[in-house]
Amino acid sequence: MTKSFDMLTRPWIPVVAGRESKLVGLHELFVRAAEFDDLAVPVPPAAAGLWRILYAISARVTGLDALRGAQWQQRQEQVLDQGGFVPDEVDAYFAKYANRFDLFDAHRPWMQDPRLTVECPKSSGINKLVFDRPAGNTQVWFGHHTDDNPAALPPEEAAWYLIAQLYYGAAGRCSSREVAGQNFADSNSGPLRGAMSYHPLGENLFESLVVGVPQGTSGQAEGPDVCPWEREELPDPLGVPGSVSWPCGALTGRARHAVLLVSDAAGEAVTDAYVTWAWRLPGAAAADPYVVRRQNKEGGWYQLPADGSRALWRDIDALLGGTSEIKTHRPDIMTAAADLGFDGRVRAYGFDQDRQAKDRQWFTAVTPPILGWLRERDPETADGVAVLTQAAESIGRRVGVALRQAWREVANVKDREGPWARIGEAYYWTLAEAVFWKHVQDAGFTEGRRAFARLGHEAIDHAADSDASPPRMVRAVQTAHRLLSTPSKKGSAA
Repeated sequence: MTKSFDMLTRPWIPVVAGRESKLVGLHELFVRAAEFDDLAVPVPPAAAGLWRILYAISARVTGLDALRGAQWQQRQEQVLDQGGFVPDEVDAYFAKYANRFDLFDAHRPWMQDPRLTVECPKSSGINKLVFDRPAGNTQVWFGHHTDDNPAALPPEEAAWYLIAQLYYGAAGRCSSREVAGQNFADSNSGPLRGAMSYHPLGENLFESLVVGVPQGTSGQAEGPDVCPWEREELPDPLGVPGSVSWPCGALTGRARHAVLLVSDAAGEAVTDAYVTWAWRLPGAAAADPYVVRRQNKEGGWYQLPADGSRALWRDIDALLGGTSEIKTHRPDIMTAAADLGFDGRVRAYGFDQDRQAKDRQWFTAVTPPILGWLRERDPETADGVAVLTQAAESIGRRVGVALRQAWREVANVKDREGPWARIGEAYYWTLAEAVFWKHVQDAGFTEGRRAFARLGHEAIDHAADSDASPPRMVRAVQTAHRLLSTPSKKGSAA
């Protein structure tokens, strides 16, 4: 029996239309993209990777991949005016690579390396593939799966985790792989590991895909631009990774892991997997167009890390491009949204991970319609949001400092933090979002500092239980309020 799961026709991508959701294959997704509101992939790291794959296919289908500058902008506007992808163009692209979109193909399984069955002495196990399962001695997330009795996955779910591994896979120990007599059992981290990913949303899935295609610029790699499934030959794992071509290579070809799914005899479930290294040599640097980059003290740039405890609104200033004290570079894709005059929302995906192997929490969130506030379109609001955010962050930090100092006074210790700062900061940040949006809607950007300061004093009382009467407690609380009210270095009082 020939095992097959055709990614073009078999349903595996969750989409929503109104109140209904369904699974579709790649062909249906593109032909009917204007009928769907959005993707609904329940695994955020898989969704972030899938969007990049769909952007690459969108660039191919529309011809945006071959254009630059004014021609690119004109073509993007033409495509949007069409109201949907042209079915014949979709058919032509998928027909060209029809044999490259099978999840279980014996020779070229989609986004996988079939050589691993020979080059790896043993498989990694299905639990290694699935991020939210424990593998080996790692921590339990949502289910008590064990390596002794692993649960198989439906092919569609296995495809999600395949994508997630290619973009967010861990560094360090992996399954051993031997190539040309050289054996290694470690890998570098995936290109998005631990990062936030931001995506502009249109009125429907078609608009979101077209707006999300990044524009190429001069100086970017001009060589052959191929997606992994478009390559004529599998790459040499010991060779030098090619330059990051634009846009499709940059969006789909930067994985540092090689993965191979193992199905049951009927091809109805994935029962095992290989997860190992894909390259030994470092790849060329490439700026991802959907991440915020920040500058460190040495002048280098790094991707904004995901933090499961940090609300999305705290980074909206970095998306808009307003004047900020922190040196940031907003996602390049926001420039395209500004040029189109889009007023839509932005979806964020985050996976709180360290650079090695610890996975903490994944999450997703959607902003209100903020694209109309981008710096090019509304510099006053973009700068005002930056002022509000700076005020919120400054006072939030000072609440923590004040409560740590106050608790040390009460406990008569010098080197311990105590519980007050944690309680006060949780109270402050839980309510600060409402303060932020109120002042954005009212354009009360400069008045926001006083509102955040009032909230900071409330947080101190909440954390320290100011109704308590012991004199030492009263003095400590007064100290905390005084520290919060002390003028900052720039001379503005809280």
